[in-house]
Amino acid sequence: FLLSEYGVGIPPDGSVQLTDEQLVQREEFSPFVIIDDLENEPPTKIEAQGKQWTTRQSLDGFARRLIHAIMTGDTFNMVMGGHSAAAGHGNNFVQSYFIKAGETLEPVFAHLGVELSAFNLAQGGMGTFQQALAGMDLRGKHTDFIMWDSSMTEKSGQLFVFFMKQALISGNRAPFLFGDGRGMRDFHAIGAGVGEHGGGWNGPITVDEVQALQVPWAARYLNCERENQAICKQHEYDSGCWVDRDDYTPVTPQDAQVGGRASWHPGNRVHKIRGRRIALFVLRGLDYALQKWAELTAESGHPLAEEHWHVTEYYKDIKEKAPSVPGCYTDETFPIGKKRRRGLRTGGNTTADFHGRQLDIEGSWPARLCDIPLQGRSLWGPRANPVETSLVSILKPNPKGDRDPNPNPAYTEEPVYLPPEKMMPWDTPPGNEVNVKQIAGARRLDVSGHNRHLQRSQKELMLMKSKIEADHRHRHDIAEINNSSRHLAEEIVPGYGISVDWGRTGVCDGTSHHWCDKKDSNKCLLGGTQDNRGMICIDSLSGWLVFEIKNVKHGFIGARIQAWHKNQAWMTEGWTEVNNGGNGNYDQRDRALLEKKSSERNAEFIAQMEREIEEDILIEDPKQRRLGGGQSCGVAGDYTFEFAINGEIKASWNKDQFCQHYTRLAYNFDAIKFMDDESQTGDFELAIRLKTGGGREQTTCISHIYWA
Repeated sequence: FLLSEYGVGIPPDGSVQLTDEQLVQREEFSPFVIIDDLENEPPTKIEAQGKQWTTRQSLDGFARRLIHAIMTGDTFNMVMGGHSAAAGHGNNFVQSYFIKAGETLEPVFAHLGVELSAFNLAQGGMGTFQQALAGMDLRGKHTDFIMWDSSMTEKSGQLFVFFMKQALISGNRAPFLFGDGRGMRDFHAIGAGVGEHGGGWNGPITVDEVQALQVPWAARYLNCERENQAICKQHEYDSGCWVDRDDYTPVTPQDAQVGGRASWHPGNRVHKIRGRRIALFVLRGLDYALQKWAELTAESGHPLAEEHWHVTEYYKDIKEKAPSVPGCYTDETFPIGKKRRRGLRTGGNTTADFHGRQLDIEGSWPARLCDIPLQGRSLWGPRANPVETSLVSILKPNPKGDRDPNPNPAYTEEPVYLPPEKMMPWDTPPGNEVNVKQIAGARRLDVSGHNRHLQRSQKELMLMKSKIEADHRHRHDIAEINNSSRHLAEEIVPGYGISVDWGRTGVCDGTSHHWCDKKDSNKCLLGGTQDNRGMICIDSLSGWLVFEIKNVKHGFIGARIQAWHKNQAWMTEGWTEVNNGGNGNYDQRDRALLEKKSSERNAEFIAQMEREIEEDILIEDPKQRRLGGGQSCGVAGDYTFEFAINGEIKASWNKDQFCQHYTRLAYNFDAIKFMDDESQTGDFELAIRLKTGGGREQTTCISHIYWA
């Protein structure tokens, strides 16, 4: 049915006869090669021919994984990390290629009793390093198939290797690796499954608007000859923002089309055919698995022997060998964060006033992070399990019992309408055209199985509500305790001026079944973009920001920090003292004013965030992007940045000293290392505060916390 969508399929009854030319096109749609000896037949040779490829060893491992999922009724999770083009910017999120692959595969796997989910975790204007440094916490610990698509923004081979090594080391499974053939051989040598999607024939040629009506709908305007490229360009995108429904009418006028188009962003037709090819790769693996299963049981009878489908030892063997894969960072030759831009201050060449910052060996992060399981929390998105992986989830509650002191936090906002979404006519084939999604799900499925994804989104929404209720109960209990106790002046207690900018709300988990950013102010409710850059901000009046970091095994804690913001800690507006003299905004009058302000603030923050993402996307072109330099480490004169671990202040840096430790790890990724001592293990409290002459202008914001 995938081939029929592009005009070269043969129905089961054989009623369609293909011409010789069509038979050739059928073979060229997505050519597939199985390599028996990767060492002597390098993938670069296959890539040059534009073919999908994998190896016999990889297929055998893939078969083991798939048979296990079928035998146990387990899940099969596919994850992709990348930049804005991979995220699908310019198109509806559900039109992005990885979601299209999942759309094709979900009903097929459902017939086998397996719940398949495809997670598009690409982020506009960024690469993948900020996700990978959290191991698989933000990407999903139960990942079976992971793809890297960030070569445009991440040219360094170390970043690709880091992405894949952490996928193998940090999760509960050892996923099949899909993406960049340049580093696949070394991963294959340790037993990991590897493959590449390749390219192929793009469908019949579109000549003009009249002839286009004779071209299959999926292939229409996809393939034009050089002299007619303007026709394809004119129809490159087909998206929309709203389809009328009975239960809700948008308050904000909806845009005519999804924003985010750029010369390097493919349109929906390119996304669809790429997604179909990825689905075809997985279906070929599934076919191989079912054939192998049949052959083995024909030889030895039913049930299939456990040695052919158990995965525990298979995963364990790959995980243990993964640290040996070369090509990641090394402390001697390429520490994480050592690269410098020309003109950046180095060594002892210092000045009292500067706008750059030093990148010295002290500030660089240890290369051992390549080879140990990492953990992390964030407010950026999309991310897997967004409630559990939220940065706020590891905040220590303040004396009133709140993690977020805002009485009306953004994540409490309910969606303005509930799932499911209405069918999008621009993304649905006309009645007489091949509808892959409809065909794949044609057999009747058990209702509970058919709606599992929808139920999961609703469950996530309910989880958010229950968490809010639990926080309120916890707040009451903590307040009772703290009303009967006093805090010493120097005791490290979470402050009342913590400003949490959540950004987009709802279930923003990177799947097609997300329910993200469904609120009245959204100008494109069907756009589905899940790019999010939430953060937690403090200024000198906020008090201590305290994180509870559990299960540190390798003595490392670090964070992505944005020190260049001005007046971002909006919770302290109107204050002149730390914690507003002792009670924050907990007076009744302050709470009432804050509730109104918080809604306005979240709308302002999302607008600011979208501008920043758009600016970053515009310089995704690697000719304009540089690793070195980095953002300013302060915009409002001198300050003191302090941090403490388990109640003991470890550093008290002025601005110059902070800048010496403020390290650029990748594009738009500036970080501070708080702990780097392999002897330290256990649970830790990390506390951070900012001290100035009393002003609010200088702000420090944290988007990610990492530990190992």
